[in-house]
Amino acid sequence: MDVKKGFRERLNELIEYSGKTEKELSKALGTSCGVISKWRRGDIDPKLRSVIKLADFFECSLEYMCGKTEYDTYYERKDVERFGERLPKVLKACNKTAYRLIKDTRITSAQYAHWRKGIEPLLSSAEEIAEYLGITLDYLVGRDN
Repeated sequence: MDVKKGFRERLNELIEYSGKTEKELSKALGTSCGVISKWRRGDIDPKLRSVIKLADFFECSLEYMCGKTEYDTYYERKDVERFGERLPKVLKACNKTAYRLIKDTRITSAQYAHWRKGIEPLLSSAEEIAEYLGITLDYLVGRDN
């Protein structure tokens, strides 16, 4: 399933199931109701950090939050390092280099450089990396070992 579609469907399901309003969610996440509405409609690809905040809010894995699994695993909130710091460590653990990542995927050297400087990737980019490396999104960001 497309990760953006899975995310949109699961977000709508979790909001409906929890009884939370977009206003409550926007306050908890520090974002606007308009952005949440766009996520719910699938109009924009969320930043990975926002998806992590949502998974923390709903106490679930990123895999569940993105519709990649039907099994809801309880996750306690866990501080994770910046993506740009974590990614080189994950690449090394998977015996890959940034060069190979860029050559073998649609990830660009500019994207990689931005992430290393602290800019968060979009969910679709993170999913592409996780798929390429054969790991979960939770492992990619450091929520799972």
